[in-house]
Amino acid sequence: MPISEFDRSSDPESIASALRRDGAAVVTGLADVEVVETVRTELRPELDASGLRTESDFNGSKTLRISNVLSVAPSAAALVDHDMVVAVADEVLLPHCATYQISSLTAIEILPGEGAQALHRDDTPFPIDNAGMELQIGVMWALDDFTEENGGTRVVPGSHRILRSWHLPDLSKWEAADMSKGSALFYLGSMWHGGGANRSNASRMGLINVYSLGWLRQESNQYLNHPPEIAAKFAPRLRALLGYTPHGSGDDLLGTFRGKCTAWVDTPPEPQWREERGQVGTAADAKAQSGV
Repeated sequence: MPISEFDRSSDPESIASALRRDGAAVVTGLADVEVVETVRTELRPELDASGLRTESDFNGSKTLRISNVLSVAPSAAALVDHDMVVAVADEVLLPHCATYQISSLTAIEILPGEGAQALHRDDTPFPIDNAGMELQIGVMWALDDFTEENGGTRVVPGSHRILRSWHLPDLSKWEAADMSKGSALFYLGSMWHGGGANRSNASRMGLINVYSLGWLRQESNQYLNHPPEIAAKFAPRLRALLGYTPHGSGDDLLGTFRGKCTAWVDTPPEPQWREERGQVGTAADAKAQSGV
């Protein structure tokens, strides 16, 4: 089954519909090449200095990875907080949570000679498997052209429909996400996928953002990867995505922040960000609407 393709003018609802049906979709030309080149340039020093610290059988021995992406590449904010990404994540995640957040954020560069990564699900850390409720959505940005030859991400279309408690899907029926630089592969957390083998003579760089339901613990601690002095430089919606907001709404929840995170004592949860997602702004608003 080929991966459905959309362009940057497509409506988020259509992309989300393809995700629910197939588990993955590609949006071509979603980011301007100039932005992509800037992000690549900013990532380069940290990838070279620290990229092999995560070396393992699963991560590979010729794959560079870093997770403090926005600390070293602030221009990547344009990708992590992209309007299309947020709109699609709204469609997939908001039916099951009040707010969602970035679970992990990783720059990945597969070097020539790297073997194929084991196919896997991103939502495996969470022992929950309810049909129809997605825990996560991943977005792999192509910072190079992705091909099967250079290790383009492999996905198993339809594999998201098989609950873990049943049996494995046929993992031999994978498709490589061929896409040009600046395009993005959207895939569900329940979709089986993995990096491909790089049989080319050049590296393949990508940026993967994984967004999860707000009541789940983030897989990677974003307060350590992007501490307040870094997060303060970004727009309110991106700060919220990084986790600098409580899940849900209400004065009681805001009160839990008082005295515990002094850098944010004057930065309450963004009401506009929640209202855009059809959520009640505060407990006082709810009382006013009910006439109490």
